[in-house]
Amino acid sequence: MLRKSSPWVNLAYVLSGGITLYIGYFVSREETWLLLTLYSILFAAVLTIVRNTEQQDVDLAYYWGILLRIILIASIPKLSDDFYRFIWDGRLVFNFEDPYKYLPAHHLDGNLTGITQSLFDQLNSQEYLSVYPPLNQVIFFLSVLFSPGSIVWSVVILRVIILVFELGAISLIRKLLRHYKLPQAYGLLYVLNPLVIFELTGNLHFEGIVIYFLLLALWNYEQKKLNRSAVFFGLSVATKFLPLIFLPLLLRKIGFKKTVIYGLIVGVTVAITFLPLINTAHIWAIKDSMSLYFQKFEFNGSIYYLARWYGFETDGYNIIAKSGKWMMYATLGSIMLYSLLSKPKKHWPSQMVWVWTLYLLFATTVHPWYVIPLVAVAVFSKIRFPWLWSYLIFMTYANYAGSDYMDRIEVVIVEYSLVALIALWEVFGKSSEQLFFGRKLS
Repeated sequence: MLRKSSPWVNLAYVLSGGITLYIGYFVSREETWLLLTLYSILFAAVLTIVRNTEQQDVDLAYYWGILLRIILIASIPKLSDDFYRFIWDGRLVFNFEDPYKYLPAHHLDGNLTGITQSLFDQLNSQEYLSVYPPLNQVIFFLSVLFSPGSIVWSVVILRVIILVFELGAISLIRKLLRHYKLPQAYGLLYVLNPLVIFELTGNLHFEGIVIYFLLLALWNYEQKKLNRSAVFFGLSVATKFLPLIFLPLLLRKIGFKKTVIYGLIVGVTVAITFLPLINTAHIWAIKDSMSLYFQKFEFNGSIYYLARWYGFETDGYNIIAKSGKWMMYATLGSIMLYSLLSKPKKHWPSQMVWVWTLYLLFATTVHPWYVIPLVAVAVFSKIRFPWLWSYLIFMTYANYAGSDYMDRIEVVIVEYSLVALIALWEVFGKSSEQLFFGRKLS
């Protein structure tokens, strides 16, 4: 095994910094082979650091992960264009317009500050109402408050906000690892993870805020402060609705009555965040959001892609409108079944890993950043397939090679086959710790 002072480890640090900088500022998703080659080298460099970080050097590796995020501070996202909708919604709120009421095109002739044709042309969701909850809208508003006409400044402000939450999440990871009496090196699987860095700080996805509030809820749960935990859990749900899938796990852990109270506090917290937009931001917004995920969008699905293939073979067309509903029911059913059969003494994060995995397996859309919450909760266990997944799922950017988007089924097959192989290995009690850390840490 390489010693921590090995020149290979020093080279890994240099490469991780240089490649993060280069991808963040200069590589677009259309430059697929350059992007995937550099990402593969970066992942190998990070794996080298993780495998050769001794206990006394863990702090250095954590600080390095933070630095890798900071160096992206002024970059414009090149792997995702979702941030244009963030800015669009923020500018609508700046103009006292309701982002949930009309389609984007409605506002083009309204002489609103910052609402321009050029920004509209950048939107990837021109035909949809906003699906982002009010808590997100507050952050979008803050990003345009001081410079409503500047995309660059809006991006920087969004990134600073997400970075603050990321720093909070990293701090909570360290606290929770100490609480669970797990090695601090486990946290490096999240802190140094290239997917986490590029998709959260880099591409401005709000999973970073979801994870912060979720970990804060977990920390308070472990401190037996259930009401406070429920409030933070509610804030996580108010950022993105999906953490709700973790609630059934509490039924066997704290009992039906306490789970109902916990859920009510979560519901009240979410409702309070919706109050500023009470006229339009109601239960139908949740329904529409879920419909978008399960019945209209499709990307990198696994079980769903099999259903889609079956539909083409039997009916001759894409049956997403029907199969999307089946996938949603299968998700809810499988999560409830797992929650009721899971051992109550098993700690919450390990159970979260499998619940989030079930959600991803039945989802019609699995973008790379969707696996990041899985990576976050997995650090509190010895489950390692999410880390492999965080490498393989990035390969789906191959769909953007060339001028036209194209589903590359061969990439999906390789991705899910390898993930399933490691996941099954771990399900049957085998450890992957030696593979990722080069040694047993506990």
